[in-house]
Amino acid sequence: MALSDELSKFIPKDFGKKKKAAAAATTAKEDVGKALADKHAASDSVAKIAAEEQKPEAPPLKAGDAPDTAAQTRDNDDDGDSDSDEEYPIGSHIAMKEHAKPVSALAWDPNGDVLVSGDNGSLVHMWNFITMDGAYRPTRTLVPFEGQQVRDLRFNRSGSHLLCATSDPRAKLYDADGYSVCEFKRGDMYVSDMRKTNGHVAGLFSVDWSPQSDDVFATASADGSLRIWSCERPRAQDHVLVSKARNAGPVTACRYSSGMGPAAVIAAAQTDGSISLWPASGPYLRPAVRIDGAHAKGTETSDIVFAPDGHGFATRGGDDTVKLWDIRRPASPVATAAVAASHSATSIAFSPNGSQILVGAQQSIAVLNASDLSVSRHISVGGCASSAGISRVLWHPRVNQVAAAATDGSISVLYSQARSLRGAKLCAGKRPRQRAGDGEMVGQIITPHALPLFRDDKPAAMSAGKRRREAARGSDKHAPGQPLHGHGRGGNIGVNATQHIMKSLMKDTMRDEDPREALLKYAAMAEADPMFVAPAYKGTQDKPIFDNEAADQVPEMKRRK
Repeated sequence: MALSDELSKFIPKDFGKKKKAAAAATTAKEDVGKALADKHAASDSVAKIAAEEQKPEAPPLKAGDAPDTAAQTRDNDDDGDSDSDEEYPIGSHIAMKEHAKPVSALAWDPNGDVLVSGDNGSLVHMWNFITMDGAYRPTRTLVPFEGQQVRDLRFNRSGSHLLCATSDPRAKLYDADGYSVCEFKRGDMYVSDMRKTNGHVAGLFSVDWSPQSDDVFATASADGSLRIWSCERPRAQDHVLVSKARNAGPVTACRYSSGMGPAAVIAAAQTDGSISLWPASGPYLRPAVRIDGAHAKGTETSDIVFAPDGHGFATRGGDDTVKLWDIRRPASPVATAAVAASHSATSIAFSPNGSQILVGAQQSIAVLNASDLSVSRHISVGGCASSAGISRVLWHPRVNQVAAAATDGSISVLYSQARSLRGAKLCAGKRPRQRAGDGEMVGQIITPHALPLFRDDKPAAMSAGKRRREAARGSDKHAPGQPLHGHGRGGNIGVNATQHIMKSLMKDTMRDEDPREALLKYAAMAEADPMFVAPAYKGTQDKPIFDNEAADQVPEMKRRK
């Protein structure tokens, strides 16, 4: 019976086409669903009308009274402000104050977990939000080149490497943990043609990674050249990009566009106010587009940022202007805005959707509309001094947080509790860990060998050879060997239990004896029976005669001449 039931599942019960029946069933289902939807809509309308009828009626206006339009305007403004605040992740912030000098470089890894900052004093701090606590201290500090200002920091697309540009001609590469990987070669400063030397001959201004590869990047230098490097060949660059114009000046900023394929370009700005565009994949003989007079001549264009769509880009000039450009129509800017800069390395950043542009200004962040560069609002940054200006700004698209660095050395990360993810939220509110040295001192601690009585000071006039011999002699010292148990090995005699017992029974009392008495007790025996020298000369040895009177006489004083 069970077998027939299983076979009946595979035997068709009806034959013929069923399209009309299926269509009819579908139509019936749609009619039922539509009827239910109409029923719910009708019930909602009835409930809404009933609720409006239950509202208390407003008192009628008397003669001469006017409606309270001011209260309505306030309500509308409040609603608009709340919507604007929700658009920007600025509800909360954390402040990290470790730099003593103005922050000139800022970079965020693709995951948003590590923020890297560099200042004018050659220090680079790495802030890991995962391991950082409420004290907001850097997890690692780097010094790329001693005494060289840090000008730019960039993570590659995968976040595996960090590239650092300083006022030194050499770029430095680190891994994600902050360990040095390599330094790229310095060029020959005595070569006038920049195409003939392998490496920059003047300090760097800017670096950027290629969006098409994690191993290719570009560097901009004060020697007026733009060079493309590969991480696998740090001894020489792959390509050299030089502007054909005379006296073009240093290249102060360079950026790759966010697009892929043949449409990708490299943008570079120089101190003569020009902006040059090269194809990202070549050829690099001359710029494909050159915009003369983009900014005032003799000023440093501190930053170039491409829009997320890859067609437009914005520039931050040293003439206190922000300009928006279109690659398809680069003859003139789309829009221009005047925003005063607080630092020579002031940066700009697009919002994740490309509709807004953040610009560092005096004591705040100016938010510009990406369509016409009109100022929509100013965002105050907490955690920095009231007189400090904003030098660097970043808006991370993945964690939806804004990082702002100030000229007083402080760094603030703005975030929203509802719209932001990870990043600064991981360490915000964490209790600071107790570190060694943070507790109170119990009392004065004195190390005995640090006192003058026990200190073994070496003379300052010790020669170099003597110091080397002392160091060699000190290196020969080693700890005494441990006693061997059992059979001896390596030239050492082992110690067994029997030897230990016999050594404890047979006491060695030589240490307790007086050495003088131990020798004098053999004096009479040696005189009576000499054994060594005296018997050989016994027959011929003269008897010694001593002059005892001369010892008693006092010599007279000699006359002075």
